[in-house]
Amino acid sequence: MKEEEQPVIRITKATQKFKGHENSVFGVAVSPDRCHMMTASADKTVRLWDLESGVVLKKMEGHRRGVRALGVSRNGQWIASGDCGGELIAWNRDGESLIQPIKAHSEWITSLDFTPDNTFLASGSSDETAIIWNTKTWQAQGNPINCRSAIHCVRYSPSGEHLAIATDDIQIWNTGTRECIAKFKGHESWIMSLAWTPNGKQLISAGGGDDPTIRIWDSSTWNQIGEPCKGHTDAVEMIALNPTGTLLASASDDQHVRIWRLSDRQTIAVFKHTDFVSCVTFSMDGKHILSGGKIHVISKWAVPSPEDILKDHSSNDGSWEDTPKEQVAHNVSSHAWLVSLHIDHTKVQQSYCEILAIDTAARNACITGDLSTADRLLTKELNNDSNDYNSYANRSFVMARKADWDRALDDALKAMSIQPSLMGCISKGIALCGKRQFQNAMKAFDLGFLFVDANLKKTHLLLLIKAIALFNANEHEEAILRVQDLATTCPNVDTLACQIVEAYLHVQLGLNVLDGVDGVRHSEAADHFTRAVNTIRFSSMSSIHSKYDVFVVVGSLEPNCKLGFHPLIVLFLAIRVGPHILVENCTPELVPCAPSSR
Repeated sequence: MKEEEQPVIRITKATQKFKGHENSVFGVAVSPDRCHMMTASADKTVRLWDLESGVVLKKMEGHRRGVRALGVSRNGQWIASGDCGGELIAWNRDGESLIQPIKAHSEWITSLDFTPDNTFLASGSSDETAIIWNTKTWQAQGNPINCRSAIHCVRYSPSGEHLAIATDDIQIWNTGTRECIAKFKGHESWIMSLAWTPNGKQLISAGGGDDPTIRIWDSSTWNQIGEPCKGHTDAVEMIALNPTGTLLASASDDQHVRIWRLSDRQTIAVFKHTDFVSCVTFSMDGKHILSGGKIHVISKWAVPSPEDILKDHSSNDGSWEDTPKEQVAHNVSSHAWLVSLHIDHTKVQQSYCEILAIDTAARNACITGDLSTADRLLTKELNNDSNDYNSYANRSFVMARKADWDRALDDALKAMSIQPSLMGCISKGIALCGKRQFQNAMKAFDLGFLFVDANLKKTHLLLLIKAIALFNANEHEEAILRVQDLATTCPNVDTLACQIVEAYLHVQLGLNVLDGVDGVRHSEAADHFTRAVNTIRFSSMSSIHSKYDVFVVVGSLEPNCKLGFHPLIVLFLAIRVGPHILVENCTPELVPCAPSSR
């Protein structure tokens, strides 16, 4: 999809600038204490800054050449810096040197990275070697790793089991055996920077001037996932992930820093420098990025909120009940690009209910319709932990099932204020639907796509719930068409889930006809019920109840039956398909309605 079709916020003015270096800035890092920033520069210094005031707390001197590489331990206790002469210096968190400069490499030190447990430091150099350092003794641990090509970046995996090294290819080394377990040509030019996702399941790479793209690799197969991220026009010098692993920042020689949304690999913001940009990182809370380059200054930029990103798609904040029918469909379909996600297809087998972070007892109470018990259990969880955003979202679903829309929205907003999440977005969207604020509900659902984590099941769940919400906005034909399109066009889609939702929508249309003010039109209702029957290929349904109960838990389908069918359609199914469907799928109080024979 073309970038100009996406919502991109372009920013030219930084919220804060840190001035003090006398030459280009090549490294920037933030301390885990959230209060301090470290920077490395060609002016031969490393500097320790107060992030709030912008004051230099310590000018760390000792290098004899320009400093090209910077690393900070995960616990914030140590800072490491490497220069163009191949010398390495270790510092404490206050900026005091722990050792005399070590002649670590024969050429530039280009990259430094600490292990997750802070016990080792890896240094990479243009002399084609990587060296592992013991952080207790600051002595080399074993022999150098010979990569046979200049190294641009070294990055430990979150588990510490692997070390990824960027040269003219990507090399994956086992840190225990010192064996290269994978090597692949990631780009058509040098690989400049690497980053692991927090769960270690993906490795992200950035290319040089001949291939300034960003690519994502599956760490179980080392195959590329989806298409590359395109937008930069010159070498991508550095990439960095936000703490949740949902956004990626990239710094480029094209004078821009871009923020990419990993779920669909789209640029959501561009920050304009006046010269090349060589380094970038996120703040510890993920709300800002810090970048530096040739102009000696480190710039602080505010990361646009998800709401800001979506503003370009919906300028009207009103409710759909005041919106013409054609405009409703246009507003919803304007987000169709969200369907074209590059999905991690290894997650197809995940059950929908596995997406819900909900206690088993509360989940079972929701499924059986014992909403008072579900409410009590979730309230107990919140009494134990008032910051449990998942429990707020789940209780919002319960309130929605009770049609207590004010409390449903209140809990959803609390969930989102504590920690924005997929379930928080869904609960907010459902609550807004209940309050007939359909356009704002769609915004909430669209916001949820930022939290699907390239997960196919999460994406399908959100698209199906969104279709049901559209149906509730009286866009019946559009809603059914969306479910059908999802079933036929989306790769590796769960077709049975689509069939269940489509059948439910046809059932509701039939019931709407039976409840119509113009009198009962049995023929038209039967037509809708027949479509529902023909949509799902019924056999034994008991094996799939647990897989799709999520639609009942979140209140998208009514739990008169485990698949959400109304008693009237259950009777119709029994007549058309057979009494065994009634016995298998319905709650006990409906069984006496079964016909004796047909």
